[in-house]
Amino acid sequence: MEDQKEKNRSQYDTTLKDLFEQPPQRLLQILIGREAVELLTVEFASTQKRLPDLLFLLKDDSIFHLELQSSSEGMDWRMLMYYSLIRQRYPNKVLVQKVLYVGLKEWQPGSTIEEPNLSFRYEVVDIRSIDCRELLDSPSLEENILAILCRIDNQKEVIQEILYRISELPIKARADALTKLVIISRLRRLETVVKTEALEMSLTFNLMENDVFRPIIMKAQMDGEQVGEQRGEQKGEKKGEAKILTRQLKCRFGTVPDWANEKIAKAEPPSLEEWSLRVLDAQSLDDVFSDKV
Repeated sequence: MEDQKEKNRSQYDTTLKDLFEQPPQRLLQILIGREAVELLTVEFASTQKRLPDLLFLLKDDSIFHLELQSSSEGMDWRMLMYYSLIRQRYPNKVLVQKVLYVGLKEWQPGSTIEEPNLSFRYEVVDIRSIDCRELLDSPSLEENILAILCRIDNQKEVIQEILYRISELPIKARADALTKLVIISRLRRLETVVKTEALEMSLTFNLMENDVFRPIIMKAQMDGEQVGEQRGEQKGEKKGEAKILTRQLKCRFGTVPDWANEKIAKAEPPSLEEWSLRVLDAQSLDDVFSDKV
């Protein structure tokens, strides 16, 4: 269990950092009220790898260090270590540090170290204190994706807006953005909502090519899961499977002919599940509905 938690935390942290290949100017204005001119890449030599999450050179020539954290464990001493190492690297620049907390639980008390010979503090900002609209209004898709972690009044509406912007990307970029969105959505337990809304927007085939979404959708198909229907009821199961299969066929082959719609309407859930799996490798509609094993 602990290994899985650590794996998930590493995945969240990596994905969050990947969202910021360019300085997130809207987020920086919210956090520090200044604009960055450069994202600094710095790694400190040590037997233990020490790499701060994000380091920005600001327009006023100061340095801004931002840590993206889904957990508060061990942050006080880590922030002090980074402060010391960054100041040694940039001795003539003012350094400001903040932690952007993206976890689900409340941040545990602590952002200071007070000892007889040491006083150190840094600021923690819970991303839920930021209105999601602040980042949704950004021209940066990366900041749009991050909005799913902010304060949200209507989760479904916000997810639909993010997915719509992702749907306008080229196929390869779309798949990458969807992967990041689903990973980040787990920090708010919104993965199922993201998956359902993506299906509703007819992104099924692209999701099938995606390493993160593919097993989720396949499991949903084999479990008889449907969109907008109660699970477990035979009638609802058949309707949901037929709906998913029809979307897959449209995304893969274009318009679905009447003969195929008729077969889908008459088929039972086991056949619908089998055909849905065949779509992954089929070269034509005939391949999907073929009676050959």
